[in-house]
Order: sequence, then C-alpha cells, then structure tokens
Amino acid sequence: MYSLQRISDLVDGKVEGDHRFHVGEISSLGKATATSITFFTDLKKKGELKATRAGAVLISPDHAQWFPGNKVIVSNPYLAYARLSRVFRKNGFPEPAGIDGSALVADNCLIGDQVSIGSYSIISDRVRLGSHVVIGSGVRVHEEVSIGDHTVIESNAVISPGCRLGKRCHISPGVVIGSNGFGYAEDEGKWEKIEQLGGVEIGDDVDIGANTTIDRGALENTVIGNGVKLDNQIQIAHNVRIGDHTIMAGCSAIAGSTEIGRRCKIGGRVSILGHLQIVDDVTIYANGLVASSIKSAGEYASALPVQPARRWRKNAALIRRLDRLAKRGNGSRQDEDG
Repeated sequence: MYSLQRISDLVDGKVEGDHRFHVGEISSLGKATATSITFFTDLKKKGELKATRAGAVLISPDHAQWFPGNKVIVSNPYLAYARLSRVFRKNGFPEPAGIDGSALVADNCLIGDQVSIGSYSIISDRVRLGSHVVIGSGVRVHEEVSIGDHTVIESNAVISPGCRLGKRCHISPGVVIGSNGFGYAEDEGKWEKIEQLGGVEIGDDVDIGANTTIDRGALENTVIGNGVKLDNQIQIAHNVRIGDHTIMAGCSAIAGSTEIGRRCKIGGRVSILGHLQIVDDVTIYANGLVASSIKSAGEYASALPVQPARRWRKNAALIRRLDRLAKRGNGSRQDEDG
C-alpha cells in the first residue's frame, strides 16, 4: 500500500485531505472501494464521480470542488493515472535473476549485468545483451542481435539476425522482428524472390504489441524511432521508417518503403500504401486508406462510420450515381457557357 503523499510525489501532484491515507489499488470510478484511488477526466462521468466510493481521486484543479474527499490535484489526471498504473502493475516481469538451466546461450555472446533468460530460450552467436535485460521463455534471438539495457522481451518472440533494439523497450509475446520482407521480381508471369539483406533498427523506449511483425529491409534497415508505440497485430513492411513518438493502433498495416513522421497517431485497421511520405503530427482515423502522401499536418479520415443498413443502401446507391450526376452537371455548365 502507498500513502497518498507518496502517490502525490510519484505523479507530481498536490494532496488535499489526509496525507497518511493508504491506497491499496487503482480502480475505475464505478468499481472503486474505500481503499482505492481513481481518476476523473470525462465530464460525462460527473455523476459517477459524485457517487464513487473511492478513498481518493486524481483530479484537475478545475474539477477538484466536485469531490469532497481525499484527492491528489494534478494538471493531467489521465497522465497521472498512466504513471501510477505502473506502480500497481501485477503482471510485470520479475527483476533479472539469471539464466534458466534449459536455455541455450552461445559461448561468444556478450551479456551485461543482471540479465534474466527464461526457460527454453535460445540466444545465438555474437548476440549482445545490455544490463538488466529480461527475456521470457521460448524466445529466439538470432545471430548478431543487439539488445539495449532494461529491455524486456516476452515469451515466444523472435528476433532475426542482425537486428538492433534500443534501451527500455518492451516486446510483447509472439512479436517477430526481422522477418523477410515481401519482395519479388516478375519473370514472364512467374515470381523471383528478392532476398532481404537489410535488418531492423529499433530505438529506445519502444513498445511493440503481441503478434506484431516488422520485416527486415531489402538493402537498408527498417527503422522504428525512439518512443514509438505499436499495438497488437500490426504489419510493418520492409524499409518502412517510423518517426519518434508515433503511436499506431491494432491491425494496421504499412506497405514497403513508406516513411511516417514524428508524433503521428494512426488508428486501428488503417492501411497505408507503399513508397509514401507522411509528415509529422498527422492523425489518421480508424479504417482509413492512405493511397497518397500526406504533406500537411492535421487529421485525416476516409472510411464511413457504421450506420443503419437502410441508410447505407441509399448512400451506396447515391455513390454509384455520382459519376453520372457529375457528367450531367458538366454538360449543363457547357450549355450555359455556349
């Protein structure tokens, strides 16, 4: 348990109420108990805030008067919740504790201090593991891979030859880094495979979600910048470059040789075609199709939101008629000009 003062120190807040109050867990407004701390960010949940049984709340100065009990005043309650969530995490990896007896580690690896390697993992020739690296069970790290300090690789991930991972990365189960890119040359109706000779370069503080795949480059490396956050089941093709602090939601895909800028936000199931450039600070809404380069920062969308089937059928019929209506309109204008 943590005192409210300790929690306030962790999130750079200010306590109003009992500094010695002890918090046992962090909870939602509706599920909180007398030993919980919760957070308030959504004005639509003002009623839930008034009804919550939480012992304390993370709340902004503008809304503090709405909760009479113990509170920690912070400028951004959601950010404070994010930081506090790491304190209460229950499924985190243990501190590095050595190499499991069933793991296979090549003799010519360079292994830093306080490294943990889980059961049945295989670490191949000339791998470099930084200090405090944690590798789960069943992980395959191929030849000449470099992994930075404090990086965690969860179970059954695969890191292919020559890939480089920075410091403090978190690689979720089933991730594949450095798989072969999808490259073929056509030969009279048949396909000749292009060997992918590059690698993957991942910066510091990168999170990669479960079963995401990042292909190795054809000649140069695929590059994932510092602070990038990738959700589950994402496909990153060969020679893609993603700028620092870009975030990407699940089931999205980027085709080969596309470059994405810094601080972009890409929604779920977005498809981005190959050989495009997307500038910094672009937001792409879910289910979008990006078929041409985006040269200006801002928000972009393409897919229509779900709607009643009757309305959708009417709209689909109108879309099919657009070309005919446009031609009719052009004909009318020509008549007027004549």
